[in-house]
Amino acid sequence: MRICYAYPEAMIKFCSPLLFVVLLFACLPGSLWSQTATTIADTEATQHVGQKVTVEGVVVAVTNSGKGNTFINFGAKYPNQTFTGWIPKDSELSGGSGPTGLEGKKIKITGTIELYKGKPEIKVMTKDQIQIEE
Repeated sequence: MRICYAYPEAMIKFCSPLLFVVLLFACLPGSLWSQTATTIADTEATQHVGQKVTVEGVVVAVTNSGKGNTFINFGAKYPNQTFTGWIPKDSELSGGSGPTGLEGKKIKITGTIELYKGKPEIKVMTKDQIQIEE
């Protein structure tokens, strides 16, 4: 199947559909390329399930499970937390390089909010998902 066509009258070579896709993306506004997540308070997280946001709040507790997962709880200790940053054992943050000394600090976690046992959480797989406020 031939996807490139030459138009001798214009001396331009068009390769469809590849050219169409390239032109389409070139015409998109820059704002679509650099979308940033909305920042919300940890107490508002349940209102944004399924959305990519940045959740901001004060860390109350950081705990590690027997299975190697780490949990950063906001608002209150488990099971009364308002929001959790969940770091699975296969995350680049797990193990010795995991978060330490976060209790009492204001941080931001970016990602898509999901519910676990009725509580909002974001799965944290990379270091750039967490920002510590100074």
